[in-house]
Amino acid sequence: MKVLILQQKMIGDVLTSTILCHNIKAQLPDAQIDYMIHTHTVAVAQHNPYIDNLLLFDAALRKNKKALISYIRKLNKTQYDVIIDVYGKLETNLITLLCDASKKIAYHKWYSSFLYTNTIKRHPKSITGEALTIEHRLRLLEPLFPEKPLNTYHVRPQIYLSQEEKDWAAAYLTEHGIDDQQLIMIGILGSGPKKNYPPLYMAQLLDILADESEAVLLLNYIPSQKEEVENILNRCHPKTLQKLRPELFAPSLRKFLALLSNCKALIGNEGGAVNMAKALNVPTFSIFSPWIPKEEWSLFEDHMNQSVHLKEYHPELFEGQKTADLKKHSRQLYDHFVPELFHSKLSGYLRELKDQVPEENSKTEEF
Repeated sequence: MKVLILQQKMIGDVLTSTILCHNIKAQLPDAQIDYMIHTHTVAVAQHNPYIDNLLLFDAALRKNKKALISYIRKLNKTQYDVIIDVYGKLETNLITLLCDASKKIAYHKWYSSFLYTNTIKRHPKSITGEALTIEHRLRLLEPLFPEKPLNTYHVRPQIYLSQEEKDWAAAYLTEHGIDDQQLIMIGILGSGPKKNYPPLYMAQLLDILADESEAVLLLNYIPSQKEEVENILNRCHPKTLQKLRPELFAPSLRKFLALLSNCKALIGNEGGAVNMAKALNVPTFSIFSPWIPKEEWSLFEDHMNQSVHLKEYHPELFEGQKTADLKKHSRQLYDHFVPELFHSKLSGYLRELKDQVPEENSKTEEF
């Protein structure tokens, strides 16, 4: 059996959908699993033993109809038996339409359901206890394995690092004078302005971490965000700056993952980096943007993976509000999300983190 899984766009989505590859391969070891993703997300799926081929979709194809059609025609020569369209938007609708698979699976949408042999309606509430983003994906497997209960699937995405990548991280840290110190990675910025904890509040959060933890603080950002990061650091207490090592910067996403695997925790904005940390078994404490539904993305929460959402402290601000309205007014909502609201929860988390017994953080594969 040949299976094509379509998951475009964001890193967190691409990482989460690898559980489909894992579960199909577990049930059908001889199946060929091809995973189509955008080029900038390769790092989180690389070396995954449950994926046979990574098919890279260049975003430029969306603007060139002729090139896109040519790409799909070449794809169709593989003769897939099953297509699972997790993304379900224009380019993947077109791929599904023009490929001759006998089984085509997607989430139900009234305007595109005719393209698929099986469509799955999303439930508003979890029936398995898992986050909705996990449960919804598992339900896409129902047409393939109708007798298998949802609660028997593998649910945790995993990132696989090579020994070479781990060795690079260890050498890099030693080179910068870090050997035995605890490290905390800070998700200092979100994936966009509407997912960024306000600069003043983030600076206050860093002050709390520097005051209540002995860890060295690393920062997760890309070069184009340097000015935004400096705007935050300029608001920090001078003592906090002594705990920060912003110059420790990974030159690639895979090397960032290798550094992250050496950290005691990741703390900061909820998003792709939080999902990556969890896939490396690195504990997390995340701050949700007010417009993101926590019930969808609060994955695998326990005493070492915690999160906070403004709705937990000011539910009145969300009464009668739709997601689109919350997104539109995210800046005003963020103003209410002062660090004092969750300071005690964060302090308790840092105490638990300090007492945590060290364990192997990530999967190691030899390549």
